[in-house]
Amino acid sequence: MKIRFSNNTLRSKLRNLLAPNSEKTFTEWLQYFATIDSTNNYAMQLIDDGMARHGDVIWALHQTNGRGQRGREWKDESGENIAMSLILMPDLPVSKQFYLSATVACVIAKYLQTIYSDGVVTIKWPNDIYINDKKACGILIENVFRGMDWTHAVVGMGLNVNQINFPEDMPNATSLGKESGKQYDLQEIVTDIRAGILNSLLRADEKLFDAYNNLLFKRGKQVNFEELENGKKFTAFVQEVNPDGELVLLTNMGIESYRFGTLSWLL
Repeated sequence: MKIRFSNNTLRSKLRNLLAPNSEKTFTEWLQYFATIDSTNNYAMQLIDDGMARHGDVIWALHQTNGRGQRGREWKDESGENIAMSLILMPDLPVSKQFYLSATVACVIAKYLQTIYSDGVVTIKWPNDIYINDKKACGILIENVFRGMDWTHAVVGMGLNVNQINFPEDMPNATSLGKESGKQYDLQEIVTDIRAGILNSLLRADEKLFDAYNNLLFKRGKQVNFEELENGKKFTAFVQEVNPDGELVLLTNMGIESYRFGTLSWLL
């Protein structure tokens, strides 16, 4: 399966080996689709069928039923962005689920910093990636357990890359290209992100949460929140995220921690 890229894309200095308009042949770890309902759904089917391998990537130029956190729809403009799912076989205990989430978020955020050094890249808890205070990437991790074993994780990523215009109902959305004014090679980004995540998981990073919190969106700033269970709105200062994946806030009642799914940011 092949796809053609135009000659106006940026190319890595380390990988500038192909002539403009050359054809790129995909590697064995990559399954490419022009259109698919959901890359995560396809990855989960591979796992169910016993055909999934550690490091496999499903990549589509367009999803018709892309999903975000808490069942939200992920919208994308066909051919301009990256919708991909990375299949992992985590060599981690079940208690380390947020460790994986933080690793993925840090890899993507740091990578975007390297290719767009003029921008401010942050991680909005738990794992949305923001560029210049606007959302550029959403991450949805779905885990598979067999008894007490954590056998697979499907890391779904929707990264806005070259899309410039966004619907009016998405005022907080942006893309790498919109912020930088440049065009990017989609396959190169897919390859780099995959390699970064796999390499990071090969080694235990004792400073992972320091890195995560250094990238934390609105850290040290006052933000409005809403508790999803009762609709209570309040203002707090963002402190950090702890190793359990809880958001630590300084409220008028003191230091309080919140689990994912209990809060909504009011931005």
